[in-house]
Amino acid sequence: MHKNFQKVDGWIKLAVKTKVYSLPTIYAAGYVFMDKAYIYLDPDGADKVAVWLRPKNKKADAETVAAEFCQELLNYAHYFTSLKANAENTKILLQRALFSAAPSLVQEAEEKEIQDLIKELEQEEKKESGKRKK
Repeated sequence: MHKNFQKVDGWIKLAVKTKVYSLPTIYAAGYVFMDKAYIYLDPDGADKVAVWLRPKNKKADAETVAAEFCQELLNYAHYFTSLKANAENTKILLQRALFSAAPSLVQEAEEKEIQDLIKELEQEEKKESGKRKK
């Protein structure tokens, strides 16, 4: 048995470090496993979450289910990392698709960006004038 696995009354406990796997990653992996196992999440110290699993199929090996859960954690960690890394590219692609379908959206987006820049400049001006008054 893996050193991070602990068997207790038909349940198997995994200690998952939240510095390695975020809570959304743990939730996503747990959601996928809802049809395979009963799942209970519990805080386990400051930087860990205890994931308790009990296979729904009585014949299934709890250790195998726990190992599969670990694989799913890795899968979702990669997914969320890739999603974050590619967020700007995805945004640009969606904008191009929308703008090609409705060119009037380009003009509206440009006007909004200009208004946002003007607001930023006005805020910076207020900050600078406030500093000069002091």
